Amino acid sequence: MSVLHQPLAFVDIETTGGSHFNSRVLEVGVVRVEQSRIVATYKTLIHPDGPVPPFITGLTGIKTEDVEDAPRFAAIAEDLAEILEGAVFVAHNVRFDYSFLKMEFERLGVPFRPQLLCTVRLSRRLFPQFRTHKLQDIITRHGLEAPARHRAYNDAHCLWQFYQLMLQEFDLDTVEEAVKLQLKAPSIPSQLDRSQVEALPEGPGVYIFETDDGTPLYVGKSVTVKKRVMSHFASDYGSGSELKLAQQVKRLRAIPTAGELSALLLESEMVKDLQPSYNRMLRRHKLMTLVVGSETPDGYATISVRDAREISPEEGVGLLAVYTTQTRARQSLHAAAMRYRLCPKLLGLEKTQRACFQSQLGKCDGACEGTEPPASYNERFRAAFERQRVAAWPYPGPVLIKEQHPAVEGMTGYIVDQWCLVARLREYEDGTVESTPEAQRFDLDRYKIIKQFLENPRHSRQVVPVPDGQLTVWQAA
Repeated sequence: MSVLHQPLAFVDIETTGGSHFNSRVLEVGVVRVEQSRIVATYKTLIHPDGPVPPFITGLTGIKTEDVEDAPRFAAIAEDLAEILEGAVFVAHNVRFDYSFLKMEFERLGVPFRPQLLCTVRLSRRLFPQFRTHKLQDIITRHGLEAPARHRAYNDAHCLWQFYQLMLQEFDLDTVEEAVKLQLKAPSIPSQLDRSQVEALPEGPGVYIFETDDGTPLYVGKSVTVKKRVMSHFASDYGSGSELKLAQQVKRLRAIPTAGELSALLLESEMVKDLQPSYNRMLRRHKLMTLVVGSETPDGYATISVRDAREISPEEGVGLLAVYTTQTRARQSLHAAAMRYRLCPKLLGLEKTQRACFQSQLGKCDGACEGTEPPASYNERFRAAFERQRVAAWPYPGPVLIKEQHPAVEGMTGYIVDQWCLVARLREYEDGTVESTPEAQRFDLDRYKIIKQFLENPRHSRQVVPVPDGQLTVWQAA
């Protein structure tokens, strides 16, 4: 049967949030089409087992009181499954709608594995001359009827209108080829549920390989998640560990992000939290020991060894080196004292009111007694930390790094100062801004990620200074 003659279910849902792991379906709308005509429709509000968040009310108009008497998902699951039975599941950014409904069915112990067709991808392939392919953009440029945006049934009907328009503007072979490219089944390990691969985002994000019981095996990131995951399952495995990982993975999930920086930061955080067995390079200690430079009243360079939790962005200017433990910090400082003839007292390695012990052995040139000029001592001090020194913060103050992706609602932002993450922002399409303050501690992995990101010229437009006074507002939110 031609793919164009298969039953199609155009689906849209409204939810209480952006993650199917901790948010619920709030409304569902379906338009079922067979032989190019509507044969059934379905729409209902759903009680989400909790209040409707204010920003969702602002986006959809659905209030908590509107769903107080609405059925819970368990009550409508059979009717919904019936209208979707045997049909290709069609949605705009299909992995979002599919992942929520799959999770709702899983809570009831019901398998849900339809073929998936994404109208975002269809629009990109058939209308490549347009830069954006959000549903609102498609509605506007093609003149689709949309009496109530962000309501499930109306948006689902818009997708049916768009599908009809494609059949009018392109020959059947062109449309069928575009559809076949999505429905073509890729090669994946036999033990892995194919629907989990189909639900992966095309854009940036983080993916997690798990065992049957949910034990994490590997956390990865990519600007094209689905393509990267498929590369793990290529027939010519790059290494023995790749083959072993492909054989062990039984479950697969992904978290889409607004861009590359978001994916890098999330990967680093998840590796630390989950400690997957195949991630070794990123499994650093959560708490770091920092060496912070300063000067004595006499002008001699000195240091203090600090816990990363104690460092504020303002103090980040003096960061000289980063270590995973205090023991490693002391070992490195002892080595530097010996190699560069630095004073152990000024390095905090000896607690004494007199000259350091090394001066008695002729291995310290007298900085602790004031007999060596500060200039010559400080020159050796700078040389000792040159290779380990944390780069100077390249901006006069805090900056906002912005990321946005068509597949992720709104804008994601990071407030960064002196390499420390100060706050995370999320701005939704309705203008609502959520701010999450961060514990402003120095993290070596974040430092490397942010530094590399900022050094890339193509990211320059994503970085803007934080206006005076705005930082306090976001920190307090």
